[in-house]
Amino acid sequence: MAVAAALIPGYQYRIIEGPFSEEVVTIVDATPFPDTHPERRKVTVLNPQGKEFYILPRQLSNTPEPQFSEPAPVLPSAAPVVAYEATVAPITHDQAQALMVSHALNPITDPMDPRLDHLRPSRAKVKRYQNRVMSNGQTDVDFLLTYTNDFYRGKNEGRPANVMLKGDTQSGKTFLVEALAVAWADLLGLPKPMPVFTLSGSSGITDYDLFGQTASYTDPATGRESLVWLPGLVDLATPIGGILYLDEVNMFGERVTSSLHPLADHRHQFTNRNKPVWKDGQFLPDTVKASMDLWIIGTYNEGYLGGSQMNEAFINRFRHIRWGYDKDIEAKLIESPAIRLLGDALRTARQNSTIRTPVGTSALMHIEEDLHSFGVAMAMDNFKGMFKANEVPLVDEILEGRSIFVMLQEELRQAAMQA
Repeated sequence: MAVAAALIPGYQYRIIEGPFSEEVVTIVDATPFPDTHPERRKVTVLNPQGKEFYILPRQLSNTPEPQFSEPAPVLPSAAPVVAYEATVAPITHDQAQALMVSHALNPITDPMDPRLDHLRPSRAKVKRYQNRVMSNGQTDVDFLLTYTNDFYRGKNEGRPANVMLKGDTQSGKTFLVEALAVAWADLLGLPKPMPVFTLSGSSGITDYDLFGQTASYTDPATGRESLVWLPGLVDLATPIGGILYLDEVNMFGERVTSSLHPLADHRHQFTNRNKPVWKDGQFLPDTVKASMDLWIIGTYNEGYLGGSQMNEAFINRFRHIRWGYDKDIEAKLIESPAIRLLGDALRTARQNSTIRTPVGTSALMHIEEDLHSFGVAMAMDNFKGMFKANEVPLVDEILEGRSIFVMLQEELRQAAMQA
C-alpha cells in the first residue's frame, strides 16, 4: 500500500483493495485532504474515462505502473466526483492506452513552435545591425553562419560547431547573436527567427537554472495546486534546437560549465539528474539528446570583475573568435569625431591599467544622444557618472588635454548652422 508522500502526480498506480481492485488510475494531486471523516485523508486521482475522484492512498500500490515509459498525462475535468461510480463500465488496457495517447501532453519539439515566439529576436531591430567585415572579407554574419554548413556539421556529428566570442562589454556580441538567429532561419528557409535561449552568467547560476526542477503550480481556474516539471533553459533548448546562448560564460562556476561538457562535445547530450523518469520498473535520470539544429554560442569578457578562469576542457569544446570594438562600425554609429577620439583615449588608458571601467560602443552613442539634447556640459556629466570616483580626474584630464570639450562645442555649432 502507498503513502501520500510517495505518490507522484501524473503517474499511474493500480488500486489494490476495494471494489475496483486492479483498476489503474492516474494521480492528479497527491496532497491528502480529509473527506467526510478527518482520519480518512484522500488524494485525487483520475480514472481511464477521464473522471476525477478521491481515494485513500493505502488503497493504491506503492510503485507506479511500469507499462508506460513516460508519466501519464493528467487530463482536465469539469468537476471531481466524490466516489468511483459503479455504473462506469471498465475498459481494456488497449483502450486506456489509446485514451492516454489521444490526451498526451504537447511538448515543444519544433523551434518554430509559437510558444517560443517570446524568445525570438525582432526582425525590425536586427535590420539596424551593422555588419563588420572579417579579415577574410566576409561579413561577420556570413562568416559565423559557415559554422552551420555541411562541412562543419560533418565534423560535429551533424550539428553546428560551437562558437565562443571573446570581447569587451558593449562590443555588439549579443546583438550579433540576435542577427544570427534571423539569418540562420532565413538560410534554412524557416518562417520565423530561431529562438535564442539565453543563460546569463552569474555566480548564482545553479543546476536548476540549466536543467530544471519540480515546482508548485496553481491552476488559476480551479485553484488546485500541484507539482509540475519546470524545465531549465538547457533542458528546454537541447531537444528543440535554436541558439543556446551562454552569455558571459566565465561568470559561471566550474561546476556549471562541467555539467555542459557532454552537451558541448561529441556526445551531444546530457543526463538530467534533476528529472527522474520511470522506465521498465526503475526510476532513472532523464537523458536528453541534442537536436541537429542546436547551436551553442558563448560569449565572455575577460575584464569583468568576478569572472573565473574557464577550464581547458570547456574551452576546447569551442572555436574562439576575438570580438573587440570595431572602428569602422563606430564611425557608422557615432557621427562625432570628438566622441570617437574620447573613446580611443579612454580605452588606451584602460589597456594601460590607469582606469578599469570599460567604454563600450553604446556608452559613446549615449554621449552623442545627450549632447544634442542637453549640451556639452550635461552630456559629459552624465558620461562621467559611469566611472569610479578615483577615475573621474583622468577623464577630466583627457577631456581638457585632448580639447574634447572644444571640439564638441564646435561640432554643435556647425550642426546648428546646417539645421
